[in-house]
Amino acid sequence: MADDGPPAGTSASVAAADLARVPARLAGPMADLMALMDVLDSGTSTASDVDGHEAAAVAALLSAVMSRASVVQARMLAVVEADGIWSVESRSLVRWAARRLDVSVRTAHAQVRLGRTLRDDLPLTAAAAAAGEIGVEHAHVLAALAPTTERRREALSSPDVECDEAWLVRQAKLNTVDDLRTVVRHWAAAADTEADDRGYVQACERQHLQVSPTLGGYHVQGFLTVDVGQALVTALEAVTPVPAAGDTSTADQRRAQAVGVLANLVLDKGLAGEGRASRPRLNVLVSYETLQNVAERAVAQQDGRTLPKSAAVLTAESVLHCPQFEDGTPLPRILLNRLACDGELNRVIFGPTSEILDVGRAERTFTRARRNAIIARDRHCRFPRCSAPPTLSECHHVRH
Repeated sequence: MADDGPPAGTSASVAAADLARVPARLAGPMADLMALMDVLDSGTSTASDVDGHEAAAVAALLSAVMSRASVVQARMLAVVEADGIWSVESRSLVRWAARRLDVSVRTAHAQVRLGRTLRDDLPLTAAAAAAGEIGVEHAHVLAALAPTTERRREALSSPDVECDEAWLVRQAKLNTVDDLRTVVRHWAAAADTEADDRGYVQACERQHLQVSPTLGGYHVQGFLTVDVGQALVTALEAVTPVPAAGDTSTADQRRAQAVGVLANLVLDKGLAGEGRASRPRLNVLVSYETLQNVAERAVAQQDGRTLPKSAAVLTAESVLHCPQFEDGTPLPRILLNRLACDGELNRVIFGPTSEILDVGRAERTFTRARRNAIIARDRHCRFPRCSAPPTLSECHHVRH
């Protein structure tokens, strides 16, 4: 079986050959599009004929065209997959697409996944992206994070769910790609909590860390669970302890477990030094109602009682305010239960318009309590269209 790429010849000859194969109703518009590309490809002469504002407008228009064209391309790949013509030339659709479209395997895989998901699970997203109402990167985020389990797929199309696919498309229209990624992760956590719990348990079983000396430094390789990774990023330091007698765990497993244990020890016991203005810590944002539910279930477990399993109510409130780290990463419920066991609780009260209430006397400097409250309110940089996380941001007044 051959695994050939695109037909031999120059890009112009390949384009002409492909143009001869498209339906007659599309041949004219496609030819016009290719002619437009020839005009824009006049190179330095085109660039020298425009000023900065004109160039910005051309760049923005081309971005919109390329976004819509990429969505159409992904949907065409779904048709190619159903037809099966790729199997004559390659062992997989992704490899066929990578060679036929002259892109990387990673790009081809993303396009193939997008085409399948738009066809099978996200019809409203497909329509909005094809019409240019949302960008192709928004569509990629929805395709990668939303229809990942059967329960989530049911929520997307259920007429009884407030936060269905139409709600996610509205969020895509309102948010940047980075902010949408956070929203969809929260939606996925609220739509199928048990899936995140299973994923966390599986991650615990396969986490590992290798720190190996090599020429000129150290080579670090491994996989950490979300809580250990958060602690490592916050602490910026990890130490591997000597294994205890009778410890049957591997060195990789000990290193992975020690990262979280020692990082939390450094943070919680103040070993980072008292000279710091604000000691780093691992912050978790959770609503009062959720924390109360965690406490009630913990008491019931101690008493040997089993509380009825509460069904997830997929509302905008539950999606946007799900338990999360300060950078917006959702917490699996099983991890929240463990962190809440011996965590330090800090109450932050917001007013009706999200103003911070009851955080002490007004001061010129931002205390740790005030910084934690600001992070809980804003989640990321407040500069227009900036989504930098709290670790890269400084507290300041929105109005100078």
